[in-house]
Amino acid sequence: QPCLCVLWTCEDNLHFSEKDSRRRGDPCFHYTVLDQAWRATNTTTKFKMCDRNVKWKGWYRLFYKGKSIQMPERCVPLNKCGTNSPLWLAGPHPKRREGIVTRRVCGHWKKNCCAFRSTPIKVKKCLGNYYVYKFTQPSSCYLAYCAGITYKWTFLGKTINMGSGLIFMMSLADGTQISDI
Repeated sequence: QPCLCVLWTCEDNLHFSEKDSRRRGDPCFHYTVLDQAWRATNTTTKFKMCDRNVKWKGWYRLFYKGKSIQMPERCVPLNKCGTNSPLWLAGPHPKRREGIVTRRVCGHWKKNCCAFRSTPIKVKKCLGNYYVYKFTQPSSCYLAYCAGITYKWTFLGKTINMGSGLIFMMSLADGTQISDI
């Protein structure tokens, strides 16, 4: 069960500054924390979760084990994120100057990365380099929103970003293979 995270409060409603009154309706200051490890792109579970049954209200910020993360922007393999068909953001996250944007969400199924198209969601980038999402109920079960775990590898002094939840395989010069499958 997600808990409500309130980052801003005001004890005296009569003395709002202009900046504070803008914050009152800003989803960057009023959101629910969604810290459910089963949503991670690196998670496979025997139980299949379904976000169609969730009563989505307001804005949400994704966490994984207490660390702020974001939805993946690339296709996620089947049976990840605690469900059959993982939902990922089919488009880039916005820049802060763009404010609130609408983005399409896709669900991977049977070799089609966008077999399921959920109702679009709202996304906003917040000061502090994090995102908040206004989720909607997916079109069917078993679809669930993913929280992207980004893999970074350092090899020969260079950092390689492997993306979030992507299937990868690397062969080293000595014939050793490194894989996430």
